[in-house]
Amino acid sequence: MMKKLLSIALAMALLLACGAAPAEEQSEGGKKFESNWAKAGGLVEILYEEEGYRVSVDLFNQSENTGTLWEYACFYNEEKDVLESFSSLKACYTVDPQTLDRTFVENEYEGIDDEDAMSVFSLTADGALCWKDGHENLGQDLEFTDIGRFDGVWRNEEEEIYAEIWWRGLYDEETYYYDVFISRGGTEQYANISMEGLYSAESGLLEASGTATVMVRNAAGSYDETADDEIFEAFFRNLGDGKLLWETDNGIELEYDIMGPES
Repeated sequence: MMKKLLSIALAMALLLACGAAPAEEQSEGGKKFESNWAKAGGLVEILYEEEGYRVSVDLFNQSENTGTLWEYACFYNEEKDVLESFSSLKACYTVDPQTLDRTFVENEYEGIDDEDAMSVFSLTADGALCWKDGHENLGQDLEFTDIGRFDGVWRNEEEEIYAEIWWRGLYDEETYYYDVFISRGGTEQYANISMEGLYSAESGLLEASGTATVMVRNAAGSYDETADDEIFEAFFRNLGDGKLLWETDNGIELEYDIMGPES
């Protein structure tokens, strides 16, 4: 809920700023920023919207179960080849270690940025994302790696495929993988596939491997495991517009499910 409120607040800021800055069409130079970027205990999400870019920076302290979320509305500065903020919001939260539910406190600040308080996002020669917060001069020593955008629930009803993909590194500083779970099949037989994956910026693929277990329904209506777990590899490509390609021989297209996990 808090994340939705933050997004609404930024959307309002975008509207208020329209008199000061024209709506931006996405430039070729700005497209390279649009992804998810991560470090252990940190996640940056950059989304392009009609008015510019919505950027969130989430840093989590695992030892204290506390975190800080910054959200920015940005434009792409073609001359400097950076994203620059014109609106900022900062909020702190605590996390229940059992449920991972967040509790936010009152925002420390939010609103339109003064010229000397603009935050900047840039890329290094090696392709890492750098962040410099204009309000508190934070982030200079942090670099975030491109991890692509795969989080969420994906489905293909015709192929009877259900997939959940989540990046684990925010709450677990020792982990830097995506968790990938796929269930494929119907009531008579199905396969559960559990994998870990890393994104390759070079190939544009989430490359995952793990084990597949095939279950077959017996006469009593319960399920029997047909064999030992088998090693399984899978490759996924985000096609944009809410579509994910599972790169098999025929290629299986999955659609993003905005409703989220199965109950």
